[in-house]
Amino acid sequence: MSRHSGLSKFVVGAGIGFGVGLLVAAKSGKETRKDIKEKFEELEEKIKNLSYDDLKDGAIEKLDELKLKINELDQDKASEIIKEKIKDIKEKLTELSKYIKKKSSPVVKNMISEINTKLDLLSDDD
Repeated sequence: MSRHSGLSKFVVGAGIGFGVGLLVAAKSGKETRKDIKEKFEELEEKIKNLSYDDLKDGAIEKLDELKLKINELDQDKASEIIKEKIKDIKEKLTELSKYIKKKSSPVVKNMISEINTKLDLLSDDD
């Protein structure tokens, strides 16, 4: 885990803990405002101590994670589209097969009939 990820988690955790603490603490408004000011000063100090490289590395890491998620989404969508297209093609092939079978039957019967007629004529000639 990178240093930035640990710091990010710390900042988020501190913010959540701070918020929960404010909700359950039985303090006066003046004390609560003082606590808020101190916590923000602590957070400001931690942020100031971050280096450019820490921020850059963390941003690049998050960007890489985002790219991976987008690629996974694209692959999932592509797989879904391919499956739909294959299903459509199978349905069209089935329709084509049924059509050919239905339409070719009379044609084949006629061809057979013509062949038989010609064969009959040939056998009559002998």
